[in-house]
Amino acid sequence: MSQTLVHTYPVDMPVQDYSELNSDEYLLNLQSNVSPLVFKCPQGTEVKVTHDNLGQLSLFGEEDSPWSHLALHAPGDETQVVALYLHGKWWPVGDVLKTSDKSRSGLVVVESVMERVVLFLLSQVIFGIQERPQEEHMYFSPHPIWEFCKILWLDGEAVGFYSVKKKGSLCDGYTGQSYLLPVLDTMFVRTHWRRKGLALRMLEDFCTSLSEQALGISFPVSPSMYEVCRKYLEIHQEERDRLYEVEAPGDWSQRRNVWLSIQLQKGPTITKTAQCPDTLSSHRRRELLSRGKTTDGKLEKKDSSTTVIRASDLHRGAGEKRPADKAEGTVGSKQAKTIN
Repeated sequence: MSQTLVHTYPVDMPVQDYSELNSDEYLLNLQSNVSPLVFKCPQGTEVKVTHDNLGQLSLFGEEDSPWSHLALHAPGDETQVVALYLHGKWWPVGDVLKTSDKSRSGLVVVESVMERVVLFLLSQVIFGIQERPQEEHMYFSPHPIWEFCKILWLDGEAVGFYSVKKKGSLCDGYTGQSYLLPVLDTMFVRTHWRRKGLALRMLEDFCTSLSEQALGISFPVSPSMYEVCRKYLEIHQEERDRLYEVEAPGDWSQRRNVWLSIQLQKGPTITKTAQCPDTLSSHRRRELLSRGKTTDGKLEKKDSSTTVIRASDLHRGAGEKRPADKAEGTVGSKQAKTIN
């Protein structure tokens, strides 16, 4: 009797600690190779595994964070990540976003090391580079290690996520202020899975999984975020007095009732350029564009051979700093974007 072999993906393999992502030994062995290895991408192109094509992706975007993972990128373009080195081998980005575990289905809380890697890929590589609309000039900063997030798994694939600033969590690393209520901060649905009601599903999960009398959505709320909220509040009328557009830390002077804003038509008008289906997003990004660079503008090196690639480096050329970050004296300000 023949048995069907189940392909195991990185997220299904046990990793106990972030230190297991360390690839120093692999890099040492790579130097001794007479001829470079070649990685064949799923679409058939080949990329040589040389130090020039390797970079260390900073997992949490922190300037001094020791946690990173080795990435293979297209020659001369560190933004085009094609594979990650995990569990002793190279994996295409698409495979890192897959699972063979049938219990990993629906919205799953991010807990494991590898789930954090999947979250990073979705927010920084998939949304940040591959599936960002050309007219979009905002991008996510990496989610901190402590941030509450859920990944949406469907048909064995990570198709989206949302993150929450929990009540009592720090607003930023500068003021010492804490959120006074839970705030939905980022949400994203992959292009192929849009217009299937998944953003609405995640908003409903956010509202129903929390017991607080007031819930927030990060300010400013974008046109398509308002549209998702409108659909949700038309169905769930009992939630209309509960959902607020919130500026951090979220005291009553920094809240605006979402349903009231919809009724008064104070929400932004949805334009064709804003209607990229089923992506919600709003995230406080820190000043990352200056990180990872030396005074001459070149990328910082972790050692003599491997580039440290941070979020800002991945997004160079793919989008500008959002307008709120251009204003002098604004620290930790942000712009929400929702695509529905």
